[in-house]
Amino acid sequence: MKAGSSSAVAFGRVLQAARKRWSKTQADVAGFFDPKLSVAAVSMAESGNRPPKTEAMVRGYAAALELDEDALLQLWWAMQGMIGIDIWADDLLAPRWWRELGASPQAELDHHQARSAASSAWTPNEDFYEPSLELFALAEAICQILRRLLGDPWTVNYKHEIGLRDPIDMRLAAITIELRAKVLDGDESNKAPELIVTFACPEPVARPVPPEPTARTNTEAISPDVAWILSSVEAMPARERAAVAGFIHGLREGASLFSGEVPSTPTSQTPVRKGQRTRHRT
Repeated sequence: MKAGSSSAVAFGRVLQAARKRWSKTQADVAGFFDPKLSVAAVSMAESGNRPPKTEAMVRGYAAALELDEDALLQLWWAMQGMIGIDIWADDLLAPRWWRELGASPQAELDHHQARSAASSAWTPNEDFYEPSLELFALAEAICQILRRLLGDPWTVNYKHEIGLRDPIDMRLAAITIELRAKVLDGDESNKAPELIVTFACPEPVARPVPPEPTARTNTEAISPDVAWILSSVEAMPARERAAVAGFIHGLREGASLFSGEVPSTPTSQTPVRKGQRTRHRT
């Protein structure tokens, strides 16, 4: 998770909301780790400037905030674009890239309503548009994880905002996730849940590394990254594969220009290589 990204900011706000809900200070969280963290480190994690980089660090925050470790890990990966899909036959969670996530009927309905709102607001001079269906599916999955993570006292919902394509007043289409909880006082039963925190559902632009090794072709012979690239190229249409092949050919041609190889054609002067002695003819 990249520091300062929308994913890091969103994850940090969840950590902050959970901490405040249980009336814990940043010092309480920092002192729970072994070795202890600094208060500044906890503060930066909540702001998104220094998000947890490893699963072990995420589990540490879960323990410090009295949250379910597996649920917080699922949220951490979901913020980066990897969603665990239930496989009923094996009772396992298989990681899926967010653009491969199937939308539920409710997400499809919400997307249709957003598209209708954008169409109604559209004019020849104002090009309004709706968030993508994939983003609706991702937001719905993140909300489901948050409900499991935070429990009954919390209310988790999302709402959409249509975007405007304009060179001056540009507005991005977005989905905002809202976390609400009842205030802990003597008469909380008669009060509506209070809005604790909001954040935009992140829209990951690059595929992250999956939490567990997935099925790849010949993983022992080549690295996982290369295997994923090859499988992605194989899934491309023929025209896209040709474009990728042309790009790789261009890289090779460019590399040869700076390889330092001796030209095959004779020249009047042969450059002296480093460490090579020159001989003077008599």
